[in-house]
Amino acid sequence: MKSVGGMLAAVLIAVSLGGCAASRQEVSARLGERFIGNNVDQLVAEYGPPSSFFKMNSGDTAYVWQLSAQTDIQTDRGSGFAQTRFCKVNVIAAPNGVVRQLTTEDSNAGGGLYGAVGLYGSICAQRLGIPHRSS
Repeated sequence: MKSVGGMLAAVLIAVSLGGCAASRQEVSARLGERFIGNNVDQLVAEYGPPSSFFKMNSGDTAYVWQLSAQTDIQTDRGSGFAQTRFCKVNVIAAPNGVVRQLTTEDSNAGGGLYGAVGLYGSICAQRLGIPHRSS
């Protein structure tokens, strides 16, 4: 019982501190505010050329920016595990280059229980320098 109470207290403290980096949802929403409705050239100017793109049957173009990928390998006495943390920005642009849709994919910034629930923010938030907005 004592360990459950300690764990709960630790989670509450971590939540109250809120982490400095924005959550996955917050990153996607804030990037959408900046780029949806604008020309895809703005993304290229800011983040460089996309990692990949393809023309869709609709005439739209899908772009992917792979902004960060890092593999952490942890070992202990001959056994271990690898975890790749990443940040991708996925964009759908109209034939005239105007961004219609923007989503992000990323892994949490950190491991363990706190990382699994996103208390450390996201890799995209860290990579793009997007701080958490307090309510």
